[in-house]
Amino acid sequence: MLRNTVVITTLSVCMLFAGCVAPPSASDNAPVQLEPLGQIIPRNTERTAMIERIIANDPTVISSQKPALNPTQSNDSRIAMLRKELGFTLPDSYWKLYKQNLEALQFDLNHQHDAAREQYIKTYSDELDRVDSSTLQVMSTEPKTLDEKTRQQWNTRMNDRLIQYVITSEESFKVARQAHIDRMAAMDRQYDVCSRKADCWDAPAGK
Repeated sequence: MLRNTVVITTLSVCMLFAGCVAPPSASDNAPVQLEPLGQIIPRNTERTAMIERIIANDPTVISSQKPALNPTQSNDSRIAMLRKELGFTLPDSYWKLYKQNLEALQFDLNHQHDAAREQYIKTYSDELDRVDSSTLQVMSTEPKTLDEKTRQQWNTRMNDRLIQYVITSEESFKVARQAHIDRMAAMDRQYDVCSRKADCWDAPAGK
């Protein structure tokens, strides 16, 4: 029911506003040939603190922790409007379930970057574990002072991590979207909505 309004609006908000990292843009510069990093250097208190500081200040990590949704309309007011526009009466239990489904969608979307962030941090941590302590010191305090070659190497690695981040987030988004569609379809099927509303959630694709 209302397949082309609530869910599309909600999902579009997620993709357009806070918490969503945009895919990296193509660069006009020649691609940088990544040099292999060394072996993992055992951590100590100092190295751990520097690595944690670098990761905490990473723009992608910061962005991924913001809520994906900042709704301008409450679920209650949205449902009140839908009930008014529907044209026939459905029991309160239907609208209670409708609200629960919206809340489940909102929860899933607000956590859609979790897996991507975890993967991003794991990859970044592994890279930083292979860096000498003097370079870590610069990266954690004055990253803009890195020499040009080192800076290009890390920019390229960041770009690679971000590409994978976007791919993983998109996969999570697709899972959240399909789960919402399935829940809403089951709800409309349970309350036999499609017999009274052609544009219901359980309508055949393309109908």
